[in-house]
Amino acid sequence: MAVSRLSRHSLPGAMGRPRASVRLLLLTAVALAPALGCKDAEVCTKARNAAADSWKQVSATATKNKITPNIGLDELPADKKGAHVEAWGTIEKQAEMISSSFLYEKITWNTADPALTKANAAFDGYFAKEKFKSFGLQLQDGNDKFKAASAACRD
Repeated sequence: MAVSRLSRHSLPGAMGRPRASVRLLLLTAVALAPALGCKDAEVCTKARNAAADSWKQVSATATKNKITPNIGLDELPADKKGAHVEAWGTIEKQAEMISSSFLYEKITWNTADPALTKANAAFDGYFAKEKFKSFGLQLQDGNDKFKAASAACRD
């Protein structure tokens, strides 16, 4: 009578082996999924992290330039101060959105793509961009890292 109460799962022998085989199969599938399901997960991760870091730096520099630019905020004509703050504020916000888009495995391209366009347009239209050559190089580095992540990670 006691034996009839035991479930087939608690008995040793053949019933335990299929579970082990299923676990092994699942572990193998999980291990191979990145290699089979996307381009190259390691290359994508490196490119994604590099893009996130680069755009985080662009955002930090834009914040600094908005508040204490190397040309001197007090030296700007009154009619240019608003445009200055607006341009750097736009770059700062858009760069942060791009950086955030690359923080997770599932890149939010629908956020990153328009933010990239807006950040570049804000700097291109900035009235004193020739006085921010080092920022221009930093922005170009961010653009290059964005393109590398796009090449490595987009389906």
